[in-house]
Amino acid sequence: RQQHTQRLYLGHDDDILSLSIHPVKDYVATGQVGRDAAIHVWDTQTLKCLSLLKGQHQRGVCALDFSADGKCLASVGLDDNHAVVFWDWKKGEKLATTRGHKDKIFVVKCNPHHVDKLVTVGMKHIKFWQQTGGGFTSKRGTFGTTGKLETMMSVSYGRIEDLVFSGAATGDIYIWKETLLLKTVKAHDGPVFAMHALDKGFVTGGKDGIVALWDDMFERCLKTYAIKRAALSASSKGLLLEDNPSIRAISLGHGHILVGTKNGEILEIDKSGPMTLLVQGHMEGEVWGLAAHPLLPVCATVSDDKTLRIWELSSQHRMLAVRKLKKGGRCCAFSPDGKALAVGLNDGSFLVVNADTVEDMVSFHHRKEMISDIKFSRESGKYLAVASHDNFVDIYNVLTSKRVGICKGASSYITHIDWDSRGKLLQVNSGAKEQLFFEAPRGKRHVIRIAEIEKIEWDTWTCVLGPTCEGIWPMHSDVTVVNAASLTKDGTLLATGDDFGFVKLFSYPVKGQHAKFKKYVGHSAQVTNVRWLHNDSVLLTVGGADTALMIWTREFLGIQESKLVDSEESDTDAEEDGGYDSDVAREKAIDYTTKIYAVSIREMEGTKPHQQLKEVSVEER
Repeated sequence: RQQHTQRLYLGHDDDILSLSIHPVKDYVATGQVGRDAAIHVWDTQTLKCLSLLKGQHQRGVCALDFSADGKCLASVGLDDNHAVVFWDWKKGEKLATTRGHKDKIFVVKCNPHHVDKLVTVGMKHIKFWQQTGGGFTSKRGTFGTTGKLETMMSVSYGRIEDLVFSGAATGDIYIWKETLLLKTVKAHDGPVFAMHALDKGFVTGGKDGIVALWDDMFERCLKTYAIKRAALSASSKGLLLEDNPSIRAISLGHGHILVGTKNGEILEIDKSGPMTLLVQGHMEGEVWGLAAHPLLPVCATVSDDKTLRIWELSSQHRMLAVRKLKKGGRCCAFSPDGKALAVGLNDGSFLVVNADTVEDMVSFHHRKEMISDIKFSRESGKYLAVASHDNFVDIYNVLTSKRVGICKGASSYITHIDWDSRGKLLQVNSGAKEQLFFEAPRGKRHVIRIAEIEKIEWDTWTCVLGPTCEGIWPMHSDVTVVNAASLTKDGTLLATGDDFGFVKLFSYPVKGQHAKFKKYVGHSAQVTNVRWLHNDSVLLTVGGADTALMIWTREFLGIQESKLVDSEESDTDAEEDGGYDSDVAREKAIDYTTKIYAVSIREMEGTKPHQQLKEVSVEER
């Protein structure tokens, strides 16, 4: 934390939905998405997998909990019956399994007093389970006149044997003795999303943005903490998007309370009061918009979550500014002087904001479909080109705030645009694999011969089509597979991001098919955009469904850097001496039909996988 470093367990090959920490050792169990969804138990020190549990869950593993002695692990799957499985995780053996519930199960909790008992909660569901042989017997909660069956979002055992506490979507805590409901206590306005047992008492978190400390029977609320901007300590690493964000997760660490919010923030609360924002990121939907500042180590991102964010990329790695937007957005760009920031929105409108204050300067709404790319022209930034899924690129005069031209002629939606270094010529890519050229300001179309294209000096190169980047496309690939490209200022290195989650580096120009590349993996979903920082020292990438902004440091390898491997050369030498090797052979071996099918298990259209949202539709709205 002090060094701003992270250590990653890289064993998973798809989204991780669930996590449980071993009660004694530095072990963690994590469950993932997949047709045969796997659970990995791994060591946090060595980051090595200790046990791989497979063959019991379909679609994904949505809940996990270690038994109190740490020998067993309970898991819940995303199949139609939400199977509950009890494992001897060291042996990798299933001890017992049963059908859980027809609807979603959010939490499974092992009984700390009896190893063979556990409880599950979910949509209109609470069940108390007893392991018997290779299966389970279950009992539903008995409500009597004390309460009625509600959707339960959280559950915890107390220090007193046979007592169970569940947090309902109504904001009530239900207190159970074995299977009998003793009483309910009003704890929050809206769902009680999180509950954690303390040595004495409990801590809860709700949709109301309040963290509450309770005694051991929920008879007294000892203290409340409202998650507010005013309460943030000076050492916080950013800004809260809003006061009182819905609280989704609570854990304990080093004598503090750790809180995760719906807005993608993790905070550390000192029990005496002050709270520190540790980390934050985008929320629901996908992140496509990414822009690097022309002069400073700063970038901007815009997302389907209807937020625009400015990030500092130096040692602090923190969010400098954030604002809510009326609609989600998928593109943004700084002006040449870095003072203005243009943002394209999903409803066909765009706005230009002050890059420091993120306040509106001007906005337009000339299109019905999504704005897919946006770019200022070079030097004074006199023109702003705005590309849309309406198949047009509009050209605006920034000084007069008027639309001065329309680029017509594309036969499909526009994917990428780039200005030449004079700010006169615009290169346009479309979803029909077209590479078109238009002249500012009117948008007059030009037909340019291939030999001439290479002579043009471009201000930026973010397009993915054309003879100079033909080699970036994998075999048998659709026009939508490569989402983004970015060329270094010196024109030698082209970075790309694709649907398979790969960041690739190519030696530019990338002529001919299937060129050599260096491949990097970090994102868990498709890479939607890539940009080099102004001095080419850092590559920025954003992921779609993983909503992550990643910062990659470029290593300058001296002599090797100046002698990039030519795309025609054999890649064996380069592989050995650490130069730009090629994964072409491996790429050819990938069964893309299967790969595409595997990737598309997750919903990619602006929503996170349904199973990831621990959410109640009606109450949460």
